[in-house]
Amino acid sequence: MLGAEAHVREKNIPVLLIVWLLACDAPSANDAGALPDAASPSDAGPSLDAGAADGGGGADSGASDGGILAECRAPAPFDEGVTYARTLHVAPGGTGDGTPAQPFGSIGDAARAAEPGTRVLVAPGTYGAVSVSDLHGTPGAPIAIVADGEVVIDGGAGVALALTDPAYVVIEGFTLRAGIHGMNIDDGGSYDTPAHHLILRDITIASAGSGGNNDCIKMSGVDDFWILGSDIAGCDRGELVDMVGCHRGIIAGNSFHEPIGNGVQAKGGSSDTLITGNLFTRIPGRAVNAGGSTGLEYFRPLDAPYEAARIRVIANVFVQNGMESGAAVAFVGCDACVFAHNTVIEPRTWVARILQESTDARFVPSRNGVFANNIVLLRMADLRTFFNVGAGTAPETFRFERNLWYALDRDASWTGPTYGDGLSPEIDPIIQEDPRFEDAAGGDYHLAAGSPALGAGRALSVPLPPDYDGRCYADPPSLGALEAR
Repeated sequence: MLGAEAHVREKNIPVLLIVWLLACDAPSANDAGALPDAASPSDAGPSLDAGAADGGGGADSGASDGGILAECRAPAPFDEGVTYARTLHVAPGGTGDGTPAQPFGSIGDAARAAEPGTRVLVAPGTYGAVSVSDLHGTPGAPIAIVADGEVVIDGGAGVALALTDPAYVVIEGFTLRAGIHGMNIDDGGSYDTPAHHLILRDITIASAGSGGNNDCIKMSGVDDFWILGSDIAGCDRGELVDMVGCHRGIIAGNSFHEPIGNGVQAKGGSSDTLITGNLFTRIPGRAVNAGGSTGLEYFRPLDAPYEAARIRVIANVFVQNGMESGAAVAFVGCDACVFAHNTVIEPRTWVARILQESTDARFVPSRNGVFANNIVLLRMADLRTFFNVGAGTAPETFRFERNLWYALDRDASWTGPTYGDGLSPEIDPIIQEDPRFEDAAGGDYHLAAGSPALGAGRALSVPLPPDYDGRCYADPPSLGALEAR
């Protein structure tokens, strides 16, 4: 048994990967790799501008010595470099108006008193549930609610933190526990005016829910968001992160582990979200559910022709996921979604699923997916089959290319995964060559010298963010989540 934890990164180091979202050409049935142009981001959101001067990382980018791409950094979160004009203080038992000597006693009261450019600084302690509507910062003057030490928000039998229609808001450093959702963030039901510009950073949720459809983080109608450097686990029957009609998001540098059901889910018309540099561990269902099943009245936009589109899962580490009919990734009514440069360790049940759960006539089939440049280290005894393809999908439009497959319980004669149910055979795979991790048993999945994955990747039409460690990929890139050190 390989190590269940990946030790390539300490749990709470600063986030090195902010990400890189770029628009690409629209796909056709014969070009599964090209991605359609994303909607233009609103002010200061995750950039989708293919011409960004400080972007990089494609085959045409300049390379520094040793083949490492010179630049692959992404637009920073909107709070980078911000100086707050005002600070309000919160402390247990406070009864004042937010000065250091007379702090508020309630996080919610302080938030409601905040103006654009305010930082709410919360002293160590345990606080009750927080529910705030219409908390609005502005570009260059966000509102930040920041834990100044060990701060717990205890939602009791309800939701720990609820924000309705926030804009330019930062939530940072809190531990949440709750009987329903750990966090619920939505647009207040006004689909034409989404919540937007939200940063969730260094959040810890160790338990949420009580057996219903309770999520650790629930977001509905949120655009231009970042979820960074957080540790999310233990949701009871919901998802670790559940997005309904959310767009232009960045989920980077987090540890997702050991829920009751699925990991990160994007559905209900969600699109243009990059999931990168995360560790997914022992998730019994679908570690990433790109799509899903949503009631028609909850789609954002209401007429979206897909459950999800252009969800890009790149440079993550997946360890022992899918024990309960799950997989590392499921493409579920997802159009032009990508699973590339991931390191997948000992998957259970299936490696990937291609499904269609929303069947109204307006929906396109799950199609145009890409599964490429990954390393998959597996045991045949843990799998039913490699891929599970459901009815109503378009498996012939999926492209599998240049993945490294290594079966721990097979000898050198093993010929690799089988493709059926309409899937086309993989293009140029690497079969049964040991990827030569530095210390797989200890959870270190860096590539050792002589690894067949080094420099073996193919150029994709999707630009690459940094690798799991925050390093730019080389040109040509290595396979998996980690470029050579």
